[in-house]
Amino acid sequence: MLITENHCPVRFQAINHGQTIAIQDDQQQISYQQLDIQLTHLAEQLSKQVTDSEPSTPIRLVCIANNDIPLLLLQLVCVRLGWLFCPLNPSFTESEIQLRLNILNSPYCWVEDNSRHHLLNSLNIDLSFCKKNIKPLSPLKINPLQPTNIIFTSGSSGFPKAIVHHYRNHYFSALGSQSSISLQIRDRNLLSLPLYHISGYATVMRTIIAGATLDLSNKDLSYPLLSSRKITHLSLVSTQLIRLLKDPHFSAQGCTLKHILLGGSAFSVSLLTALAVLGFTYHLSYGCTEMASQVATSTNNNQLIVLPYREVKIHNEQIYFRGATRFIGYFRDNKLIKIDPKRWVSSGDCGLLKGDQLIISGRKDRQFISGGENIQPEEIEALCLQVPYVEKAYIVPIKDAQYGQRMAVFIAFSDANLIHFEQYCEQLKQYLKQHLTRFKQPDHYLAWPSSECSHRLKVPKAEFIKVLTTQGLII
Repeated sequence: MLITENHCPVRFQAINHGQTIAIQDDQQQISYQQLDIQLTHLAEQLSKQVTDSEPSTPIRLVCIANNDIPLLLLQLVCVRLGWLFCPLNPSFTESEIQLRLNILNSPYCWVEDNSRHHLLNSLNIDLSFCKKNIKPLSPLKINPLQPTNIIFTSGSSGFPKAIVHHYRNHYFSALGSQSSISLQIRDRNLLSLPLYHISGYATVMRTIIAGATLDLSNKDLSYPLLSSRKITHLSLVSTQLIRLLKDPHFSAQGCTLKHILLGGSAFSVSLLTALAVLGFTYHLSYGCTEMASQVATSTNNNQLIVLPYREVKIHNEQIYFRGATRFIGYFRDNKLIKIDPKRWVSSGDCGLLKGDQLIISGRKDRQFISGGENIQPEEIEALCLQVPYVEKAYIVPIKDAQYGQRMAVFIAFSDANLIHFEQYCEQLKQYLKQHLTRFKQPDHYLAWPSSECSHRLKVPKAEFIKVLTTQGLII
């Protein structure tokens, strides 16, 4: 029997694969049968504390925590209850948290015990394992069109937007992903990205819908961790991949890894070559919050193929989306503002579509003019990443009296020794001179900030600005 969009995914797996491990962390394993019992217990507790005072507005359950089993339980129980799971980044400042709380305007907030935001906690929930007798289970139907989550994202304005999905979005996102990355029962998918980001949320949904095992750990991501837990599926941003590749034991030989999904930014040719040489199957991905994660994915190359249940078109060189995975609307002014399901939504990216292959040119809002010429930073960054010893590159426009704007490039080399930085920069300059016209060549070469977090999903723009300011460069 195949799971459908009307089935509660945990209950479905509990009935059909009850003894399969659903979740494993550093201390315990939870089968699908045990997980279903726990969700039933949790739903009973929440229903007693939460009153639906505004039937026209979905209940918002705000959660401020790092990845752990309690946060996963709350994500999954919201699917069952038809509530909005609203995860916030626990590392946000007080003002960043408050800005999002003002948008959500919910009295229901759960905060992990060790969070500095613990005073916001308004729910008394017992998340210890519920030891109830296992009874025969009946299928549990859910409304797939009921909103299930809010994920915050920032547009070009920098102001957070509350993106709302329903379960159907995630169901078809998972089904489409299966066309390029098969995920099955007894596979083990490591939750290596945060739940407050769409990539982390989607990892959970893909795993549970497939009936596979979701692994999470407080330990640093490493080859010994992947090996000991027999991880088969892994999602990485570039910094995580760089750290894994520095381990001499990291190799596909004798390793259980079947698929490595790469996203969050561009990946250098040297990183991808290293993965291929080591025998791994990797997938570059292009996606966004609005489309419930992946839109297009490659396999062992850079040719992004649009996945099933997604529709893509190009209009005025910009990429537009719609389809079964497209978000349903925004939460704003204390209500859900729905968007016509047939409406195309702009990605903010420029690109080309050749059949099913999507070619990304860069962000529309990153374009700038230098001396009357249009500059697309991603074109220059991609060329930098062709150089074997370059791991990361990011262009920042800076003010220039003669040309209006010129550019600085932040570079991370595979050799992190800053003694060699100037030497590598000079070699990179010579390479770019051979491949770029003069007005596209950067004027300033700066070291990538060393304080960047390993799991960061976006480039540290604030740190770039800080470095440029200290150097007397105005942006």
